[in-house]
Amino acid sequence: MESRGGKKPLNEAKLILVGFGGVGKTSLVKRLVYRKGLNKREAMTEGIAINEWSLMLANGSKVNLHVWDFGGQEIMHATHQFFLTARSLYILVLNGRQGREDADAEYWLNLIKSFGAESPVIVVLNKVHELAFDVNRRALQYKFSNISAFVSTDCEDDTGISDLLNLIKVEVSNLSHLRDTFPASWFAIKDSIANMKDSYLSFEDYRRLCLEFGEADAEAQETLAGFLHSLGIALNYRDDPRLHDVHVLKPEWVTEGIYAILNAKKLTISKGELNLAELPSILNSDRYPIVRQSFLIELMRKFELCFRFPEEDGRYLIPELLDKQEPESTRYFTTENCLAFEYHYESALLPEGLIPRFIVRTSALSVGESRWRTGVILSFEGNRALVRGDPMAKVLDILVAGNSIGRRRLLAVIRSHLEEIHKSYAFRPTEMIPVPARPGLVIPYDTLLVLERNHRETHDVVYGEEVLSLNVRVLLNGVDLEGIRRPSRALPESNRKAVTAFISYSHTDESLRAELQTHLMLFKRQGLLAIWTDHCITAGEEWKGKIDENLEGADIIIFLISADFINSDYCWDIELERALQRHKSENARIIPIIVRSCLWQNSPIGRLQALPEGGQAVRTWGPSPQDRDPAWTKVAEGIEIAIKELLESSHSA
Repeated sequence: MESRGGKKPLNEAKLILVGFGGVGKTSLVKRLVYRKGLNKREAMTEGIAINEWSLMLANGSKVNLHVWDFGGQEIMHATHQFFLTARSLYILVLNGRQGREDADAEYWLNLIKSFGAESPVIVVLNKVHELAFDVNRRALQYKFSNISAFVSTDCEDDTGISDLLNLIKVEVSNLSHLRDTFPASWFAIKDSIANMKDSYLSFEDYRRLCLEFGEADAEAQETLAGFLHSLGIALNYRDDPRLHDVHVLKPEWVTEGIYAILNAKKLTISKGELNLAELPSILNSDRYPIVRQSFLIELMRKFELCFRFPEEDGRYLIPELLDKQEPESTRYFTTENCLAFEYHYESALLPEGLIPRFIVRTSALSVGESRWRTGVILSFEGNRALVRGDPMAKVLDILVAGNSIGRRRLLAVIRSHLEEIHKSYAFRPTEMIPVPARPGLVIPYDTLLVLERNHRETHDVVYGEEVLSLNVRVLLNGVDLEGIRRPSRALPESNRKAVTAFISYSHTDESLRAELQTHLMLFKRQGLLAIWTDHCITAGEEWKGKIDENLEGADIIIFLISADFINSDYCWDIELERALQRHKSENARIIPIIVRSCLWQNSPIGRLQALPEGGQAVRTWGPSPQDRDPAWTKVAEGIEIAIKELLESSHSA
């Protein structure tokens, strides 16, 4: 990166305040940044308030802090993940009003660690005159090494404010990236963007702006965009092809737009069902032109806050707004007639947004079934499951009804989805197996695994006045499919690498892609298949390059064929062309799946063996995902044959 007019330190950082509503975050900001006294009528922050703070450090240098005050309303917690970033300083604000300060601390510290990596945290015990309280400081610091300090404050008489100010100065001084040097051209670009009155600009306009100020290198432009995103000056989600074209210059434009959607009265009445045609009546069209309103919905889809109803363009469901009432149908799921499994979130509250995210991820399995705020009923291959969270007990329980093998298959799909969600958090829940006919008795899944690996056949536990000798293998086999615990049984240790599959599809066929992945989950759980779609692109990755990289490395390339796929320049002209070259050279295997009826027989894929057998489009098997289960089963069987052939050829080689 060349210097243009010399380099100088950035001296900018992001300061993020988090905590539940009413703990006094906004009052602290007013006191620290603006030297204003306590206003007991201070309105609660809705969404996120962003303030600029010019802070003089102890060494005499001046730093510009971008201060983000996150609203504490529970409905907005799921949106925090948009903006919680690494390379920031966090202030966690607590008070003792609810008597749950230790649990609250763990909840927020886990979220910070999940999305903010090892960013330092100052824990503020606020409003200590209103109610004196403390937390188990040593225990929290043992679990969360990024806690830098604790401080007690009260804005009513400035208790602890000077101590907090000094701590902020010390921690800001220690931020490793604070003194990253920027070329003069970068400062000019950054300042120009920060001073723009517009709420957003296209990525092409951003590139033109870079050229205007002398930064012509495309890689440097991408790097600068990453810095601007981390600082909150200009958000960009270039890792997602649906969002990469827009730079958001005013983060409030996103937060206030999504807040308006989540709090729209008509969506409260409709229990979260949204028709895109309703957005103009929810959003101010001057600030949110119709051509940009879909950006907010796509951003919500990216972070699994909503999903599109299958077969219904323009209609979405936001699970955060579902009815709180549990339906009558849940009473048919009992431990006596179901396969049971539980997740215990002992070290933190059941995360806000976890169950809505699960509902989004499994939407193809809940078509025609009940969904509510804390649970959902799923249907798969003729089996049904209840997945329900209990936030107070910090437990998520699963009850699966059906035949012995079928319900274990559905449980495997459910566990796979939950494991993917858990990867985004810094903590892991404890998996528990309820013991049949012994209410309240649960055994940790990992304990049973250890016993099995050490060739222990039984596990003795005390239950009331009884000593039960439980069969380890029976309990594990009750919840696991054959081969899942020991994916290496069929292959030597050196040849356990899974077959990699690349799925290419038109985003119009998003719901069909989700149905396919559900049916491939079992192969993934067995360690046989690693699946890659553009959903796997992480923040900061350039989407086109990542797609090309995974296309080049895939063993199996799956195309979901429809008229929209054929009409997609990128899918048809670029991805298919390269895949055919790799298929011809026998470096990869192409599997076309006909998902919607179209004229594909005379195309380049017409000479390949398509699935389902005979090329009957999956959609024609029925209007609902349940109707299409037989078609997807045939597809999965065809893919399984390809997986086994590739594994065998790899093993023989």
